[in-house]
Amino acid sequence: MLGLPPLPRTIAAALRDAEHPDARVRLSALADLVRHTRGVERERALIAIIALLHSDPRADLRAEAAVALADAEATGARTALLAALEDRELRVRQMAIIALGELGERGDSELSERLGAALGAEEPELRFQALIACERLAPEQAPALIERALGDDDDEVRAMALRLARQRWPEAGAPPAIFEHAKAALDDKAAIVRAAAALWLAPFDVARADEVLVGVVDGSVPLELGSDLEEAIELVGVRGLRRAGRALERRAFGLFARVDALRWHALVALARLGDERARRRILRGLAAWTRDARTLAVVAAGRAGLREAESTIGRFRGNPRRAAPDAVEEALSQLSASPD
Repeated sequence: MLGLPPLPRTIAAALRDAEHPDARVRLSALADLVRHTRGVERERALIAIIALLHSDPRADLRAEAAVALADAEATGARTALLAALEDRELRVRQMAIIALGELGERGDSELSERLGAALGAEEPELRFQALIACERLAPEQAPALIERALGDDDDEVRAMALRLARQRWPEAGAPPAIFEHAKAALDDKAAIVRAAAALWLAPFDVARADEVLVGVVDGSVPLELGSDLEEAIELVGVRGLRRAGRALERRAFGLFARVDALRWHALVALARLGDERARRRILRGLAAWTRDARTLAVVAAGRAGLREAESTIGRFRGNPRRAAPDAVEEALSQLSASPD
């Protein structure tokens, strides 16, 4: 046996396997049904996915069917997804809210009202997803939704409210009450909430926000690996917070630097702070043996504004074997806009 992957199912095979007694077969068939929604068999495939959402005995498969309808951009499945809000299993209700939030149109007052009911749900997972969906579908209600969520008992809900506030008011215009809530959140009991508040407020020159950012980088405000940690590392460099230098050096050059997933982020931040060792390390990376390593160095040089790398990166243009073309173009654009 060569171990070749199975051929994609025909619509007839996918419809048949969607009723198979083995849940693993039904789940596999679901992926093929989503593929068929992009072709001439769209309607038959959508009907089968809705049937799985409505009546499959496995909650995990019903949840996947809700996600599949969002992936298929099945705006006509609104009624079925609304019915799924009453499913006995939390995971299914959660995925139905996500799907409705993605498929719904702004200004749909009926849908906003149905999803808005989940803002008062006992389960924080439902409040979390309903906040995201309602903020998108009813932007005129966003200030009230965000302010309410900033007082939620759940850490994740409060953090998401701050992320949505940052997205909605990145530079100015936030309602004073929300801005004050965010400043108070810089001393929240939960690290993820303090970090989310700092990422939004630091560009407004809120001193306490800079303190929290440094704490995120040095670990005194502990965060799991993710986008907030990455952004915090980048932002201490942008803001010139030199007191984060020692923590950045540990990530960039310490004992475990080579396996630190954020090593390159730390190098960029240090380079922005004027660290010559970091600048040299990034520039050396442009001559690395592998394409992936050279591409990482290209990205880092662009973000760090290393104008001395511009000519080398320019020679990578038109030669995708040297580095990823998109990364090259983005870095050159960043460097052309950087001050000398």
